[in-house]
Amino acid sequence: MTTLTAKPKTGKSIWDMSKEDMEAAFAEATKQAQEEIHAKGFPYIIGDKSGTYEVYPDGKRVFTPYRKNNEA
Repeated sequence: MTTLTAKPKTGKSIWDMSKEDMEAAFAEATKQAQEEIHAKGFPYIIGDKSGTYEVYPDGKRVFTPYRKNNEA
């Protein structure tokens, strides 16, 4: 597993970053992780209030809706 850190790019520890710097660092780390997952041929999973999406390296998205509590 790869360890991601913002310190080499910004020169700051996470505790010394502004909100904007922190958001940018996390966005970059997320993008990097997605690229690494896709490079291995696997999808990454994202979700919203409706369900989850598997995002494959070829761009295909597979939607899985959330089940209601009373559904099996």
